[in-house]
Amino acid sequence: MSCVSYSKLTPSTQIINQNKDFTIEGKFKIKINSIQETGYFILKKQNNLINLTLGKNYLLPEKELNFQYQDLIFLSELINPEKQGFSYEIFPQRLEVGQLISIILGKKDINRIDSWFIDYPEGSQKITGFEVPTKTRLVNGDSSIEFILKKITLI
Repeated sequence: MSCVSYSKLTPSTQIINQNKDFTIEGKFKIKINSIQETGYFILKKQNNLINLTLGKNYLLPEKELNFQYQDLIFLSELINPEKQGFSYEIFPQRLEVGQLISIILGKKDINRIDSWFIDYPEGSQKITGFEVPTKTRLVNGDSSIEFILKKITLI
C-alpha cells in the first residue's frame, strides 16, 4: 500500500479552449410544430476546420458536413429532408459554426440568436474532465433544439 495525495486521485476539471483541437460527441433533439427529430452528432475541430457528422441512429448512413470556423451553419440540416410542407426559415439563420460551438460549450455571453433564446436547463457539469453544460437548448415559443453532450476529447 502506498500513499498518494488526494489531488492526484481526483481528475481536474478543465474549461475547453476553442483554440485547441477537440471532438464533441452528443445527441440532438428537435421539436418544431408537429416535427420531432432525434439523432447524434460528432463535431471535430482541427485548426480552423470543422467536421460535423450527423446521424439518426447507428444503423443508418451518416451525413458529413465540413465548415470553416466562421461559416454559417444551417440547423435545418438536422431535419430529415423528406419532411414535406415545412418552412426551414424558422431556424436561426445567422448562426456561425464558432458561435454554435461556444453555445454548446456554455459560453454565457451569447443568450439569443435571432428569435431563439439559449437556455442551459441543467447548468454545468463535468463531462470527461471538462466543465460544460450537459444540455443546451435553443427555444422559440413551443419549438426547441436541444444538444446533449456525452463526450469531449482533446485531439
